[in-house]
Amino acid sequence: MDKKAFMARVEELLKEQITELGEDPAAIAPQDYAAHMHCEVHSDGTMVYIWREMPILRLVPEKTPQGTVYWRMFTQDERGLDSVQ
Repeated sequence: MDKKAFMARVEELLKEQITELGEDPAAIAPQDYAAHMHCEVHSDGTMVYIWREMPILRLVPEKTPQGTVYWRMFTQDERGLDSVQ
């Protein structure tokens, strides 16, 4: 997956999660995204996106023996996000 496709998938998942929380992503102003969305980056490279103090998406890097990095993505309804809270 190239970088643009990866970022598009992350954006799609973030919008889906915000929608599941009862908000319309299209109606949220850019300044509200800036105020209420942040990303924690952990020492192992894991990234956790947090919306209004709630973890909604976790990205976990997995490196193959050949050096390729793949990202596993977990949303709030999947077990991979449970350990963040």
